[in-house]
Amino acid sequence: MARWRYIPELLDRHAEDLAFLAGQRRDALQSPRHTLREFGELNERIEAHVQGLLVAPAQTLLARLEPQLHGDDRDEAFAAAYALLRREAPSTQQAVLAGFGQASGAALLGLRDAFSLAPLGAHQPALLALAERAAAPVAAAAAVVLANHRQLDGALPRLQDLLLDEDAAVCRAAWLAALHADARAGAPAHKRPYQHALGHASAAVRYAAWAAAAWTGQAQALPLLRHVAAGDDAVALHWLAVLGGIEDVATVQRAALRLDDAQARCTLLSRFGHPSALNALVRWMGEDDVALAAASGEAFTRITGIDVRGERRPLPVPEQADAFEREMAPLVWLPDADKARTLVSERGAEWIASPRWCNGVRVDGPLPPDALLPFDLQARWDIGARAALAGRPVCSPPPIH
Repeated sequence: MARWRYIPELLDRHAEDLAFLAGQRRDALQSPRHTLREFGELNERIEAHVQGLLVAPAQTLLARLEPQLHGDDRDEAFAAAYALLRREAPSTQQAVLAGFGQASGAALLGLRDAFSLAPLGAHQPALLALAERAAAPVAAAAAVVLANHRQLDGALPRLQDLLLDEDAAVCRAAWLAALHADARAGAPAHKRPYQHALGHASAAVRYAAWAAAAWTGQAQALPLLRHVAAGDDAVALHWLAVLGGIEDVATVQRAALRLDDAQARCTLLSRFGHPSALNALVRWMGEDDVALAAASGEAFTRITGIDVRGERRPLPVPEQADAFEREMAPLVWLPDADKARTLVSERGAEWIASPRWCNGVRVDGPLPPDALLPFDLQARWDIGARAALAGRPVCSPPPIH
């Protein structure tokens, strides 16, 4: 009797955990709470579950996972496709490639994620053919895969068409793919339809276009960004907070004060990192609004690098909330406003000497690549985008996700 080298029941568990970690990994890519080292640890956990799946025979694995390739869950599609691609058997490889060419919606995104993370190997010609000739959603997804592997030619004629596609999801993906192709060292400059994208109705398309302008060092980007941000475009304000300088302090702070959402207001100020915001943050820490006070404390720490957490309390719930909603109300840290006020009094002169801080580190000037390692991924990409816009790139753009 043949002896199994695996426990069949565990295959489903590995696939479920792999799908869960896929979502965690995607969220971590822009997270202010994950460093590159922690992101690597997350990848190691993913690899452990992949290895748990790879002990199964190819046909067993295909029979169990192939239905997920065509489902409506992005992370389940990723888990199935990534494990099958890593199995390196003709049957499993062909199933994923065929599924990619026919996929749509969440499944297409999941397969795109899997091809982006798995070794490209012999799939490059097939993916290039899809980028050149497939329907627009699949072509854009194939371009993203090639871009994530640094194998996309920015001169690909189809890419320019995808940048103008009527489907906002296709247009966004194409801009992010073009960003990677154009940002590579030694890549030739290509004329891109920025005017179309920066005026697009979709915030996601505008976000991707501003990212492309920054990471490819478009000299006219910052003056134009200031002009658009003055009209309260939320995407432009976000990028002005990331890319702006000392002359943009008043614009960013006025925009933040106009925001009703406490988290969005404090995030805008902390992303900008100018120390003049600290007085307002300390003032908001004393507000009765629990969400505003908590967000202010987080923003203060984001700028100064000093923990000012005090009491932990649940966020208020609506009066009509049921017992379960009240029981599950999220807990937040209310800051110690007195501690923060004392810190501003004692160290304010030190902080005001630099126009931009992140976690207690001056980030207003050029940083060498190795200095980025302690920063979280959100800060890493912000620093990288500013350096690229200034013509002094220090890291590659973030993977497309």
